[in-house]
Amino acid sequence: MTGRRIGIFGGTFDPVHLGHIEVALRVRALLSLDRVDFLPAYRPPHKRDLPVADAWHRFAMLVLATEEHDGLFVSTLELETRRVNYTIDTVARLHRYWGDTTQLFFIMGADSFEEITTWKDYRQLLDRCNFVVMTRPGHSLRTDHLPSSARRRIVDLREGDRPGEFPSPYRIYLCGGVESPISSTLIREAIRNGQPVQGLAPAVRRHIEKYRLYRNAHEARIETTDLIRIGGTR
Repeated sequence: MTGRRIGIFGGTFDPVHLGHIEVALRVRALLSLDRVDFLPAYRPPHKRDLPVADAWHRFAMLVLATEEHDGLFVSTLELETRRVNYTIDTVARLHRYWGDTTQLFFIMGADSFEEITTWKDYRQLLDRCNFVVMTRPGHSLRTDHLPSSARRRIVDLREGDRPGEFPSPYRIYLCGGVESPISSTLIREAIRNGQPVQGLAPAVRRHIEKYRLYRNAHEARIETTDLIRIGGTR
């Protein structure tokens, strides 16, 4: 495990869609990562609304969506706590698991990154791992809210910056996002309204149909023991 480069893609994934998979594959190729681990949140600390689908349904759909991609995995790290998890604590646990020689690359959207100064111990967090920020076409990313030490670490891959030119051990990579109209919100709304749904892996679509997810305000709930955990979960 010495010297591994591991991407960490956190989120609710409610549900996971093909846009999420494309982001993971793009970042893995762009930064030569050994693997990307999807990290579904049990209960996100920065969202007022709770996830619609149960945590273990969301985990199952991620396993189904990634099963054909050898470099993509799903972690149960935050689900096992059954509580709100803060990123600074999760990153510390990941460092203990993988070892300090492993480089972590935390993948996130531009909207989340612009709110990072509201996160718990964000200054320490910026000194514990790399960040990969997926920007939207035509969207100007704010960085003036960051400490000057963090701004000096920005590597704008959209502008042709080369990672090797930056001596800092932890960097903030800006990447062009996936141009896709797909969103988890639109998928949930389409299912609830009985409309055609685009952007789901076939196995994920079948899981949603089998358990009748997103059709009503009160979704089916399952426990950990109801799911067979498929290998490679961390």
